[in-house]
Amino acid sequence: MTNPDIVGRRIRQLRRARGLTQAQLAELCELPQSQLSQIESGARRGSTIQLDAARRIAFALGVSLDALAGVPLDDKEVEQLAAAVA
Repeated sequence: MTNPDIVGRRIRQLRRARGLTQAQLAELCELPQSQLSQIESGARRGSTIQLDAARRIAFALGVSLDALAGVPLDDKEVEQLAAAVA
C-alpha cells in the first residue's frame, strides 16, 4: 500500500519542477484543483488516490505511476526532472 503523503509530496515536487501551479496541473488532468490540493497535502489519508486520477496526473507530468508512488526514479526520469528544473 502506498503512503498518500509520499504520493502527494512526489506530485508537488514534480509539478513545481515543471513550473506548473496546482490550477494548471488540475486543468491538464481535468481534475478539480481542490482534489489536487488534497492529494498533494496528504489530506486524503482516509482514502487512497484513485487510479484514474493517478494516471491523469502521471500523464500530465510525464512520469510513470511508479514515480508517483515513490518508487525510485529511473535514469531517464531523473534526467527529465533535472532538465525541467534547469
